[in-house]
Amino acid sequence: MDVSELLKDLEQLNIKDIQVDISSDQMTASVCLRRISDDALYTYEDIMDKLSEAGVKMGIDEGRILDIIDKKIYDQRVVVATGKPQEQGKDGYYDFFFDVNYKNNNKPKLREDGSVDYFNTKLFERVEEGEKLAEYHHPTKGVFGYNVCGKLLTPKPGKPKSRLRGKGFTVSEDGNSYYAAFTGKVEYQNFDMNISNIFDVTGNVDLNVGNIDFNGDVNITGHVISGMTIHAMGNIYIGGHVEGANIYAGKDIIFNGGVNSKGAGRIEAKGNISGKYFENANVYADGDVKSGYLLNSTIVARGKVIVEGKHGSIMGGDVTGVMGIETVNCGHVSTTKTVLRVGATKEIRKEYADEILRLKDIIAEIEMYTSALKKYEKIREVNPEKFDQAAYTKIFQSKIIKNAEKNKLDEKCRGLLEQMKDSARAQVRVDKNIYPGCRVFLDDKVYAAEEAFSHLLIKRYNDNVIVQSIDE
Repeated sequence: MDVSELLKDLEQLNIKDIQVDISSDQMTASVCLRRISDDALYTYEDIMDKLSEAGVKMGIDEGRILDIIDKKIYDQRVVVATGKPQEQGKDGYYDFFFDVNYKNNNKPKLREDGSVDYFNTKLFERVEEGEKLAEYHHPTKGVFGYNVCGKLLTPKPGKPKSRLRGKGFTVSEDGNSYYAAFTGKVEYQNFDMNISNIFDVTGNVDLNVGNIDFNGDVNITGHVISGMTIHAMGNIYIGGHVEGANIYAGKDIIFNGGVNSKGAGRIEAKGNISGKYFENANVYADGDVKSGYLLNSTIVARGKVIVEGKHGSIMGGDVTGVMGIETVNCGHVSTTKTVLRVGATKEIRKEYADEILRLKDIIAEIEMYTSALKKYEKIREVNPEKFDQAAYTKIFQSKIIKNAEKNKLDEKCRGLLEQMKDSARAQVRVDKNIYPGCRVFLDDKVYAAEEAFSHLLIKRYNDNVIVQSIDE
């Protein structure tokens, strides 16, 4: 029997050919109606029966099937069933109503006149009593899905977030909303949220206000006159000018109006210090010192000294940046004596040596306690009735305390050693002019400017001082 006769027989029998294909992930099913003859009529029931035989049970688009039949769409694969993917649950999260990254996003801006604007440098994030701080959104369970074969697709539920820890805030009854308990400064990191007090002084710090000693941040809108003392365990912000005062901060200090100490007083911070200018000042920072210009001042920064702005200059004085110095100009055409120093200071090296000696003493004490504990343990083993439990416990506790001291000192010594190693690569960068009268000390090496130069990078390489153009 040839093909033509076979087709004729099929026409007479009205045989229908429906192919069903299911995707590998079983999320779609398609049908293809073969054109056997123009007289072969496919019905809705024909297609539904074939889908059922293939195991297709869910997500069937009845309208699409009727459309295929009505338009006689043959020899084409047409998707007629679609599964529904499961929606995975979302993890719990917090909405914060204050800037949790203000420190990272906050940099001083250059004014049109070339000076640097420290006034708008945010030192802390202030909140008012009762202000909403955060809202917690619980994780969702997700939404179930299915494939075309009727299998239920189970979603993965979201994970809850840790509850916020800390102090200075209240929590709503449902445990989702957080509010400031009082006006102050808010800090957040890794689910720790703390509001601490701010000591506000509206106006000047003078004899009417007296000295300030505060376990938190100090915010002063006015000036600080000579002879006053300000001590804060947190940050200090001063909106006006500062005369010869003693100022200490456990964190950062920002001076908006600058400092002219006339050689009196001392400014010290465990963090960074920044100000519009420093004249005849004594400034010490464990971090960086940043300014618009330095005049006849003694500056020591364990980080960098950065003098920025269009007219930034270091003129006169003795300036140390352990990790480097960056300035626009250095010295003056009048050959003002100006000293710059980079690299580890004698004080840092002495501190490291002293701490190493302390560490050795502590290790010796720990060894002594260890030896004593072994003797007591031997007595307990051989002659229990003579074992002194109270003495043993006292020695054991002393050893724990000394081990804690040792670990803390170990960390400090490693930090000092890393600082000394890193400071060996410290350099001085002068973006515009360096004038005669300027001397740059790089540990035991000295570079003395004999004439005016521009755009220099001064650094130490092995036992030599290298001076090169910034453009090189």
